[in-house]
Amino acid sequence: MPKADLIIYNIGELVTFSKGPLRRVTPEDAVILRDAGVAIRNGRIVEVGSSTSITAKYEGLALDAGGRLVTPGLIDSHTHLVFGGSREDEFELKLSGVPYEEILRRGGGIYRTVRATRNASDEELVARAVEVLDFMLEHGTTVVEAKSGYGLSLEEELRLLRLIKTLDEIHPIKVIPTLLAHVIPEEFKDRRRDYVDMFAEKLIPEVAREGLAIYVDVFCDKGVFTPEETRKILLAGLKHGLRARLHADEIDYIGCSKLVLDIELDAVDHLEKTPPENAFLLAEKGVVAGLLPTSIMALFTDARPPVNAFREAGVFMAVASDFNPNNMTPHVQLAMDVSTYILGLTPLEALAGATINAAKSLGLEGEYGRIAPGYKADLVIWDVENYKWIGYAWGFNKVLAVVINGKIEYPEIDEADLSK
Repeated sequence: MPKADLIIYNIGELVTFSKGPLRRVTPEDAVILRDAGVAIRNGRIVEVGSSTSITAKYEGLALDAGGRLVTPGLIDSHTHLVFGGSREDEFELKLSGVPYEEILRRGGGIYRTVRATRNASDEELVARAVEVLDFMLEHGTTVVEAKSGYGLSLEEELRLLRLIKTLDEIHPIKVIPTLLAHVIPEEFKDRRRDYVDMFAEKLIPEVAREGLAIYVDVFCDKGVFTPEETRKILLAGLKHGLRARLHADEIDYIGCSKLVLDIELDAVDHLEKTPPENAFLLAEKGVVAGLLPTSIMALFTDARPPVNAFREAGVFMAVASDFNPNNMTPHVQLAMDVSTYILGLTPLEALAGATINAAKSLGLEGEYGRIAPGYKADLVIWDVENYKWIGYAWGFNKVLAVVINGKIEYPEIDEADLSK
């Protein structure tokens, strides 16, 4: 009898997406298996089948799913994981009607977090991020993208990326590092061009030389980086072997999402002010639209990404948490639930958005985001019976257990209790 490192059996409903990333998500696009089993060896899925056939064929540690839902591990494709300080008092300002742009102009917002981050030690930043990663893990996240952007200077951005690399090495969650051009630093407010030149000509080459990031990202929007400045930074990143993604059309529309026409982008996120006609540009280029529903709530905005236009055009849609000091919601499970209410996504769209389409957003669709032979054995066992509970029940953790790289990482379980 072949050996397996882990067998998950008695799965009430296993849901995955066998066709890979999806432009449109319907029940016909999903693989929904009942009374299923999964065999895992060397951190990868070996076989998926009926519970009876898997348990009869393989021997090894066995985990009874108890008739519950099992899905791929959740992938959070947009976070600002590492930062110092907090901004809870700014929440009250927003409630009183002060717009975020005004808070930023007063030296708050991102600038306040930059000051706190620069003043925090490496140990403080890592310890805090580990606590957040632990929380994410308990809520089903197995892969997370983590941006820099709260250092701004060359030295501080390198420091943050080195800390992000450390987090990937010490935590079970896979951490994807992104170099973010977030805002023009206060010390460069009268020398914008000098900062853009420094970022493109000094910071990016050094990041590439040290292998500290996979992606380069830019906050392209009104009052932040212009499309022209964004183009220069992204092209510099691509020239030095980084992949490109983008914050766009969050505060206002100044043409940022149209950069997909001449820059090879994997993802464009936010898109609250994107004209519906731009959906066809994203679809044509195969760019993933990153939807950030809890961030929309945190900004107190009525603007919404044109989800219906994205569906009609066939745009890949991902769902992410956008965890940051202005949106302290560190798990994509909540973003999935909220997306059904404020964006009108179906439960299956939300699930695809946080698994296979999120994997595409990060260039990982060949290894992550599916339950299929050869894929990384990242899975979530939910404490519900089927996928239709996504959105239906929210405000509490619906996750029962999390497997990463073939190992049960949450909760802590004595392997002796699992042996057959």
